[in-house]
Amino acid sequence: MSGIVSRLGQPARPLLSAFVNAVEPVVMAFAPGKRWVVVEVSGDPSVTTEAGHVTPSVDDLAFYRVSRRGAVFLGHGSSLSDPVRRDVRSRKIAETELRLKAERVVTTQLKVPAEASGFAAEIVASRLDRLTPWRADRLLHGFHLASKPGGDGQLTVEVVATSREIVAAGIARLAAFGLVPSRVGSAGQPIEERLRIDLLKGENDTLRKSRRRWIAAGTLTVLALTFAGFLASTVALSMSTSEVADAQAALDATRRKTVGASGSGGIREREAAMLEAKTPDRASFVLIDRLATILPVTTSLDELDILPQSLRLAGTSTEASSLIAIIEAEPALSQASFATPVTRQEDGRDRFDISVIRGATAGAPAP
Repeated sequence: MSGIVSRLGQPARPLLSAFVNAVEPVVMAFAPGKRWVVVEVSGDPSVTTEAGHVTPSVDDLAFYRVSRRGAVFLGHGSSLSDPVRRDVRSRKIAETELRLKAERVVTTQLKVPAEASGFAAEIVASRLDRLTPWRADRLLHGFHLASKPGGDGQLTVEVVATSREIVAAGIARLAAFGLVPSRVGSAGQPIEERLRIDLLKGENDTLRKSRRRWIAAGTLTVLALTFAGFLASTVALSMSTSEVADAQAALDATRRKTVGASGSGGIREREAAMLEAKTPDRASFVLIDRLATILPVTTSLDELDILPQSLRLAGTSTEASSLIAIIEAEPALSQASFATPVTRQEDGRDRFDISVIRGATAGAPAP
């Protein structure tokens, strides 16, 4: 399963890597920024013993603790105090940079056209045999490409190279202090600055690898949560739309039943008079509400004339034959009858015109 997911995500990897490259400097800006910087230096000058033997100079290591506030010299490896040794061995600071003596590395600059910036690695590799004294299979190198071209329109490429044996010897000396370098470069670069050119090409920089994995994982998590939120919103919107459609359908059915309920101006005046009587069983709005409740959904009214003693309903229905019984079942209505014959329309619906007496029984006095 993981192999399938990996293959499916393969097309998105370049885009994710580019996003991580853009976000990483921002993350590093908020990181503590503390690191060890260990620089190869020359040891004590050669001395002559009492027997006349000459002791050659021995290389040493200079230890620095570097933070945003600057670099602090801690001492040389040959005379490092016990508290500093314990601090170094505790590995409280994960990043360690090893700076090789300048005379042990080759540092040079090349010029490449701005149009050929994408081929800088190939250009550097093709010139290494003329720039260094080491065989290609025993060589470690790195380069840094300037972000902007100079006045001549070309980009400056800074190149640093040395042999694998020199790097291995420096790493071995550092291992005696319990440290493994994250990056290896030249001592020619200022200590306060992060190493621009790593001869190990990031292979030992576990902290950076971990940081990039966390950025990528966080990005994918945010994308997954965003997609899940989008799906949830879509489902909720679909459900809301369905509910609104159902409510609209019910409202349309009610409107079809009560269309034309207001009648003419004279009818509205008579309705107002009945409302003023404040008799719920005679109020027009109560009657309209009851009609909307009892009439079938398949019945539509074109006209509804409400008089003090009677009312008239005209419209179409697929159940016209049952309307008389439905209306007379209402306690406040009686003597329902078709005022004109029921006729069948082309759409299959029956047109009807019904007159009804308001009141429980025929001839009963109006309240």
